[in-house]
Amino acid sequence: MTQLYRERIPAGGDVMDMCSSWVSHYPPEVKYGEVVGHGMNAEELGKNPRLSRFFVRNLNESPGFAAADKSFDAVTCCVSVQYLQRPEEVFAEVYRVLKPGGVFIVSFSNRMFYDKAITAWRAGALTMLITSVPSLI
Repeated sequence: MTQLYRERIPAGGDVMDMCSSWVSHYPPEVKYGEVVGHGMNAEELGKNPRLSRFFVRNLNESPGFAAADKSFDAVTCCVSVQYLQRPEEVFAEVYRVLKPGGVFIVSFSNRMFYDKAITAWRAGALTMLITSVPSLI
């Protein structure tokens, strides 16, 4: 992820780390304008040295961001998208806050924490494929 971010997120750009925690995968040598973290746990977010600031919000209850339109050059979501119950609404918010030409990078884990992922993701065809191939679990 770090190499992908290095290649796709412009140095000096403003970035949102959606569904963040105590760690981000941004390249340590790249300086960004501002890195805004979003997550569910203020204590974890407070330990993330890459964040300029952060906010706590349950996107399943309230999928909006308290950010201006076209305010970020990049939004990332690293191995957490499967927990979103209303992904279309969250993705619409991402689109709203991205600057023209901005990037949205979503990564998926090759592991599925079945008891944590929401039913809509567990019931999908991709999940059925992953759970039917033991070497991927």
